[in-house]
Amino acid sequence: MAGEELWVIARGSEPVAQRSNESPGSGALLARFEEKEVPMPLKHTSVHASISGYISAVEVTQQFHNPYSSKIEAVYVFPLPHNAAVNEFIMSLGQRRIRGIIRERKEAEAIYQEARRQGYVASLLTEERPNIFTQSVANIEPGNEIEVNIKYFHTPTYVEGWYEFVFPMVVGPRFNPPGMTEGIGAVARGKNGTSGQSTEVQYLKPGESTGHDISLQVDVDAGVPIEEFECKTHEVTHTSSAPERLTVSLSPADGLPNKDFVLRYHVAGDHIKSSLLTHRDERGGFFTLMLNPPSELAALRRQPLEIVFVLDCSGSMDGRPIEQAKAAVHRGLRLLQPGDSFQLITFSMTASRFGRAPLEATPENIHRALQYLNSLRGEGGTMMFEGIKAALDFPHDPHRLRFVCFLTDGYIGNESEILGEIHQRLGDSRIF
Repeated sequence: MAGEELWVIARGSEPVAQRSNESPGSGALLARFEEKEVPMPLKHTSVHASISGYISAVEVTQQFHNPYSSKIEAVYVFPLPHNAAVNEFIMSLGQRRIRGIIRERKEAEAIYQEARRQGYVASLLTEERPNIFTQSVANIEPGNEIEVNIKYFHTPTYVEGWYEFVFPMVVGPRFNPPGMTEGIGAVARGKNGTSGQSTEVQYLKPGESTGHDISLQVDVDAGVPIEEFECKTHEVTHTSSAPERLTVSLSPADGLPNKDFVLRYHVAGDHIKSSLLTHRDERGGFFTLMLNPPSELAALRRQPLEIVFVLDCSGSMDGRPIEQAKAAVHRGLRLLQPGDSFQLITFSMTASRFGRAPLEATPENIHRALQYLNSLRGEGGTMMFEGIKAALDFPHDPHRLRFVCFLTDGYIGNESEILGEIHQRLGDSRIF
């Protein structure tokens, strides 16, 4: 596009942990005046979220106004959910259009060089903090209408059969340690300049409302039938074109963004649900295969298991390491079900088995194994190869799934040899 400015932004190499007092909030455009920044009037926010399986693509469009009589510099701040990644943003300022794309560093540098070669006005920037998207723009004309379009991806949370999608509409008060001046401060309305931070955004007190409105629509393709949904935070309307699809829209009567929007929908039922989602673009075809467990796992029948615990009893494991490993085996034995079997193998200079063959997971056998486990101590060298042979070289019941669990501190120098032996002997065992 002629006259378009291209910003290529290299994604930060290491994400910064989001502090508990930095909850995501709706975007703000802040006019910068020497040592302070003032929020510019936000007129409208439009949100469209498209959820496919467990991935949410969110597009936010915000309209701001520059009320000042001279050119200004402004910084756009958009705090993100902790597991979100911005893919693209577009800022339109009258006849001026800025397009920003966010990529990994090597890809960003390649795109930047190609854009320059094609004659674009391009800038290569670095994202300092992946969970707070911040970009500065200079020379905003007086009276300009500014439109910001930002697109990001994130994963809704999934707990006990329920997906939860949250779109933050307000910013909460934040605490920053004394002397910290480079953070994002949140202040009550009319209290700019009181947080001591270089960038400030306003939050709402209970009962306050913003001076703008918001429209929001969420399209869900869960891939499996949706059992039920709820939105306790806002008044919504909804439609459904298929059992696995749901469209939820914010009611016009509830369009003031004075609390976060939370949509929850339940996909777990009485049985395992499976789904296949497909996607095709210029890069080719992609698919996602999903399996959703039932609501009640206890009622789910599973194939009997054969669990082989391989415990490192070398000298480096003596003390706390071996006690932690024994506690893990203790818990694993207690979780076995009737029909399962188990084996305990220990190794240091040599390897030894608790039983000549895997034992049925009866209360008596588990009790004997726990007594044996409690007697173990750490001593000798770490001949891990002996433990691998003992665990993988004997036949097992094909009607049971075999899981081999290694518990070791890993203090060995022949890792390549060990991994090679595992690949040669693994068969249909699953090793952890």
